[in-house]
Amino acid sequence: MRITDFSELWRAVNKVKIDIIAKTEITLFENEGLDTDLSDVYTSPEGELFTVLKDGSIRKTIVHICDISNYKTEWLLPKFHIFECTTLTTMRGANKGHRYKKASRDDGQFWMIHASGGRYEYLNICKNNCLTQHNSLYDHQTVASFNVKSYLDKPIQHTQPYITNELDMATIPSSYADNWSSISKERKQYYKWICQECFYDLNDYKKYLHTHHINSDVTNNKHENLKVLCIKCHAEEFQHEHIKEKPEYKQFLQIKENHAS
Repeated sequence: MRITDFSELWRAVNKVKIDIIAKTEITLFENEGLDTDLSDVYTSPEGELFTVLKDGSIRKTIVHICDISNYKTEWLLPKFHIFECTTLTTMRGANKGHRYKKASRDDGQFWMIHASGGRYEYLNICKNNCLTQHNSLYDHQTVASFNVKSYLDKPIQHTQPYITNELDMATIPSSYADNWSSISKERKQYYKWICQECFYDLNDYKKYLHTHHINSDVTNNKHENLKVLCIKCHAEEFQHEHIKEKPEYKQFLQIKENHAS
């Protein structure tokens, strides 16, 4: 078999690769948890913790100290956190975020590393900080009655814009570099406002040109990881089908149709 359309082959391979990486990350996130230094754990306006995964989904996040192998008393287990409380803020400031794992396991068990090895343990919620913040937003709970699954099943509160898995990651600027707008504009100018996929000229329709992260990692802004795409081509990328529901997508299709006729 002769392959002449290498760009199509690359897109297919790239999507499979991203799909595997994304599914692996989700499995870890929902079970043992992912290593973190807290720099990739974000907060909603009300202080709830969330993570942007590589499949584009936005998930409530629980963080906890994982390695307690050096604790003098193994039975004195750390607490888990669901809000940006004073404890987490202090740990961030002391550059101790690397001690944590982030997860969304919903049965109340967390992966802990003891001197004797790793195993799952039941942990209690941070009482004075996180539980107090939880009770100010949701129904009143005690440490004993707090249900992790019930909390994770509730949507993130009072976010602007409202966060759902269907929204594009671009709706959460905090997950992007502070100078993302400048980075994106520079890439679009470099390619003369022409889509790298379909080669449509968008000089007269600049708002329909997007800058896409090829590997879904919004913190990786190296040139080789950025691709300039019209909104139609962007919607064809892995886990970006929801863009097709945006009014701008339908507007652009009409523009292209008018030009073709």
